[in-house]
Amino acid sequence: ITFKNVNFKYLNADKNALSGINLKIKKGECIGVIGETGSGKSTLIDSLLGLLRPTAGEILVDDNYPVNSIQWHKKIDYVPQTVYLVDDTIEANIAFGEKEIDEERLNQAIDAAQLRKWMNNLKDGSKTIVGERGMRLSGGERQRIAIARVLLKDAPVLILDEATSALDSEAEAAIQASLDKVMEGKTVLAIAHRLSTIAQ
Repeated sequence: ITFKNVNFKYLNADKNALSGINLKIKKGECIGVIGETGSGKSTLIDSLLGLLRPTAGEILVDDNYPVNSIQWHKKIDYVPQTVYLVDDTIEANIAFGEKEIDEERLNQAIDAAQLRKWMNNLKDGSKTIVGERGMRLSGGERQRIAIARVLLKDAPVLILDEATSALDSEAEAAIQASLDKVMEGKTVLAIAHRLSTIAQ
């Protein structure tokens, strides 16, 4: 993944959110991006995801295709700070976009994301409806579902944007251990406000 002299400026902004970014992320590398709120971390991620188009420069994958291409989107998993859930079951939100659900892989993802104990206390288990945007769930529960989603998809590129920020320290440690296993052999970009989060 190559950023070539990338600039980005929001409409009505006085200055660039990104200026002269030159960055090469090699296959299998784990890169940490640390900075305060407003430092451009989210803009960098949104550019990498192809959601924002640079006002100057370009971002290429394999020196060939752009980040807003279908080929790239098939290769990435993303755990955002604000998790997007649809008004459907827990399992449908984990298997988001998959037409057929592999029960074995689904259960492995549920266990690795530390969802099993919570789900066992729900009347409908994995068939529980989460509500519009997951309104029936806590922030931590929504975040675990997002993590289970990437564990199930198992794409070669993983982008983590404060992926465990809504979890308590015990849950964070357990899920971080699961993520560490998933990250092996993948290209990973992890965003955080603090160095200690990346260092784990």
